[in-house]
Amino acid sequence: MFQSSDGVEIDYEFYPGRGSVVALLNGIFMNMRSWDFLTKDLKGRFSLLLHNFRCQWTSSNGECSFEKHVQDLKELCDALKIDKLHLVGTSYGGEVGMLFAAEHPQMVKSLVVITATASVTPYIRNHALLWRMGAETRDPAKFVLSWLTDVYSENFLDAHPDLLNTIVSRMQNFNYDGAMMLLDSFLQMEQKPLVEKLASIKCPTLVVCAEHDRIKPPRFSHEIAALIKDANLVCVPDSGHAVVVEKPRTISNLVMAHLSLLG
Repeated sequence: MFQSSDGVEIDYEFYPGRGSVVALLNGIFMNMRSWDFLTKDLKGRFSLLLHNFRCQWTSSNGECSFEKHVQDLKELCDALKIDKLHLVGTSYGGEVGMLFAAEHPQMVKSLVVITATASVTPYIRNHALLWRMGAETRDPAKFVLSWLTDVYSENFLDAHPDLLNTIVSRMQNFNYDGAMMLLDSFLQMEQKPLVEKLASIKCPTLVVCAEHDRIKPPRFSHEIAALIKDANLVCVPDSGHAVVVEKPRTISNLVMAHLSLLG
């Protein structure tokens, strides 16, 4: 555990390797283990940093905002003597990654933003509020049902008919209070959009969207790619918002190709 300057315990793992540091930034209900599909490809070729955001799973709760997440990651990097890194983030983690790249451009060698947004529209806000209502119940099945069909594509859900029960079975230690704080942090973007920050991101950037993303449809990724200088945009077909779960090999190939070009 790493203790932030305001006393929040941040659970992290660091794997030194031969190459540059790659930091993987979780989606809002993810945890470090959600990246296992990618870490096996990265380990050895790159150094690897993972952490659960404050208010997320095994990290403790505290004042929550994108700015706090950026500060936590900067403090963790300082403690580990990491002065440059690649950032790979999905959804909430992609949004944290964009803000980090804007605020600390000298540290970021490259950025990968997967199924994210730079603004919260009424459409997105209403989905997020439904998820928050699900978290308020502290009932695993009701909570998962509040977001399941937003996050996964119809084809994936039909191909995995027991997915609801599988996810519910993993929720024993879920931090519902933290989830509500994370959702509140995300909703702050309605008043403080990241759009105005994107022009200050100068590092090589790959933006990935999912064809059937219902919570952050591809138009939001198109906006991000248009506002970050020379960003590349890839749309993954036949996939929903949780493209890192639905198409892990595709995501791994995209990330590895992006990183391999940069070293």
